Amino acid sequence: MTGLSDEIKKTHAAAGSGPHAIAEKLEAAGQVSLALAQLPENQQEVLRLKFQNGFTYKQIARITGLSVSGVGFHIHTAMQALRRKFKVAGLVA
Repeated sequence: MTGLSDEIKKTHAAAGSGPHAIAEKLEAAGQVSLALAQLPENQQEVLRLKFQNGFTYKQIARITGLSVSGVGFHIHTAMQALRRKFKVAGLVA
């Protein structure tokens, strides 16, 4: 797994973003990583498989042993939890 900060540095440095914009992106990535670490392990796993690896729900179900609907439930529940955390922190409306 590649760290978010390395990916963001490469992407934004190549795009010509200034240091301030890169610092803001890195801070946001750090907050996302912290919030993810606070989720239950099974929710972290399905989110990583979905968003970092790009697997479908069916593929994630095969990997984790969950049903396809179980994968959907875990992703939905995790996203709600993250949304609540970011709303409280004032990061989203």
